[in-house]
Amino acid sequence: MCEELKESIEQYLLTAPGEGWVKSAALCERFAIAERQLRKVGDQDGLCSDFAISSDKGFKHIARASTREWLAFKHRMRNHAIAEMVRTRNLDRRRSQVIRTIQRPAFTFQKDSGQGVLL
Repeated sequence: MCEELKESIEQYLLTAPGEGWVKSAALCERFAIAERQLRKVGDQDGLCSDFAISSDKGFKHIARASTREWLAFKHRMRNHAIAEMVRTRNLDRRRSQVIRTIQRPAFTFQKDSGQGVLL
């Protein structure tokens, strides 16, 4: 079912009128799906993840995208990935600098020998 739906959406984007941009609302209405299904959620790829680029104009099949549109999409994705890596690095550094103190139990000594006793 899911593969058939992907193929149907891909064929629709390949033959979309005009410049090929299709709003997500139009795709959702045509294929009776939720908008979130079009994009990746967690580890689950979206229905359009394998063959389409997206922008504020909607979705467009990569075969119909101009070089300029493709590069804009690719650089936007790359910049987002780099920003996430930088954020992870910064949080990692900050976490490693966190110092925790714990309440230590009183140290106990043996009365006659004066040796420390481990409990």
